[in-house]
Amino acid sequence: MTPNVIARWLTGLLGIGAAALFASSASADQLKIGILLPGSTADNGYNADGGRAAQALKSQLNADAQTTENVSVANQADLYRQYAAKGYNVVIGWGGQFTDGAVQVAQEFPNVKFIVVNSGVDNGKNLASIDTDIQDWEFLGGFVTAKLSKTGVIGWVGGQCFPATAANLHGVEQGAKYGNASIKVLSTFTGDFEDPTKAQQAAQAMIDSGKAGALTGNLNNGWFGVLKAARDNGKIPVVTEWIDNRAEAPDVIASSIQKSQAKFVVAVVKEIPAGKFQGKHYQFGITPDWGQVMTKTDLLPEPLFKEVTALQAKIISGEIRPKNIADCPK
Repeated sequence: MTPNVIARWLTGLLGIGAAALFASSASADQLKIGILLPGSTADNGYNADGGRAAQALKSQLNADAQTTENVSVANQADLYRQYAAKGYNVVIGWGGQFTDGAVQVAQEFPNVKFIVVNSGVDNGKNLASIDTDIQDWEFLGGFVTAKLSKTGVIGWVGGQCFPATAANLHGVEQGAKYGNASIKVLSTFTGDFEDPTKAQQAAQAMIDSGKAGALTGNLNNGWFGVLKAARDNGKIPVVTEWIDNRAEAPDVIASSIQKSQAKFVVAVVKEIPAGKFQGKHYQFGITPDWGQVMTKTDLLPEPLFKEVTALQAKIISGEIRPKNIADCPK
C-alpha cells in the first residue's frame, strides 16, 4: 500500500491528524506540489503566473504540480488539508490572502512544506513565504503611469489590502511623484481581486469625479473591468502587471509591469529535495539579468521607454531606493 493510499485511508478512518503522519513521505525526486489560486488563469495576469509557476516546476524539477483555481479565502484551510492529506509534499498559497490557512494547516501536517506567495509569514520549520521588493517594480509602473496622464491625475485600483498589496500601492505613489511631483494619485481597494464589475465602477468613479488621465492597479480578473472603463472613456492609457498582456486590450494597454514570480517559486522549491529548505521569509529584488520591467508598446512613446529603462538601472544599482511602505491606507 503506497503512502498516498495510506494517507487517504487514515483520513477517512481516523481523521486529518493521523493522516498527517504519513503525508509527504514520497522521495525527494517525486515532489508533488499543489497550488491554490484565488481566481482563473484566464486573467492573463496574477493567476496565470501561478499557472506558469506550475509549468516551471514540472519542466525544471520534474515535479507533479497541480493547481486549483477560484479558491475562496473562506475555503483555503480545507484546500490546504486536502492536498496535504493526499500526499502532496508542498502546498503553495498563491497570494497573501492565503496566509491564515497555511499557518493553521502547517501545524497539522509537520511533514508537508507550505509556502505562501506575497506574504511575510514563517514558522521556522515547514512554513515559508516568498515576496519581492515589490516597491521597485511598482515605482517604475507608477513613473510611467504618471507620465502618460494628461490630466495630472492617475487612478490605482486594488483588490484586498495586506502588506504586499499596500507596498504595491505605495510603490506606485513614489514612482508617480518621481515622474511628476505635482501628480495626484487616487486609490481604492474594492475588496475583491477577481470582480471586474467592482473594478470598473471604481475606475469609472476616478475618471468621473477625479479626472484620472491614466490607470493602473493590482488585480486579477478585475483587470478586465479597468480595461473596459478605459475604453469607455476615450481610451485612457492603462499600465497593467505581471506579464506583457497587451493582447487583451492593445488599444488601451500602454505598458505592463513584468514581475512574474515563477522563477522565485522554483528557486525556493528547489531547496526542498536538496535539504536546504528553511521555514523563513524569502525576499527577492530586481536583478541585473531580469530584463526589461516595463514593456514597450505602440502606445508608449520611445523617449519615455528610454527614460524608464534608465530609471530601472538606477534602482538595480541602488542609486534610487524606493521605500517599502506596507501600511494599508486608513
